[in-house]
Order: sequence, then C-alpha cells, then structure tokens
Amino acid sequence: MTEQEILNALDIQDCPICDGPATLEEENGWCYYVTCWDCGCHTAEVRFRSDDERLEAARKAVHLWNIGKVLSHEPGE
Repeated sequence: MTEQEILNALDIQDCPICDGPATLEEENGWCYYVTCWDCGCHTAEVRFRSDDERLEAARKAVHLWNIGKVLSHEPGE
C-alpha cells in the first residue's frame, strides 16, 4: 500500500488541543505519528518492522490522535 493510499484510508480529525489541521508523518521507514500543523502536539511514535505492519501502525497512530492521546509542549503536560 502506498503512502497516499494509507492517507486516503484513514480519517484524521482536527487537533484535540487547538482544532488545527493534522497530518500523518512517517519517520524514515520505521514509525508513524500524527502531528498538528499549528500547535505542534503529536502522538507517540508507532513502530513497524515490515510493509505488512505499515498500515496497522498508521491506523494505531491515527486512533491515538482521534481519541486525544497526544503529547504537548504546554506547561503541565
């Protein structure tokens, strides 16, 4: 599955902190995470070891984002 097909298969909600736009990011072929373009909060990295695990890792990262499990640089976080 290509990156574009993965992105098209997933519904990424707006940022749970600031309502800004979010994107799914791949980090050098080993993990996915979702990050906000406005405030910079993000999910934890979800690792994958093979192409077979790639889609599931992307789904997990998006799920974490959509339920509000994000890291922020705000005081008290």
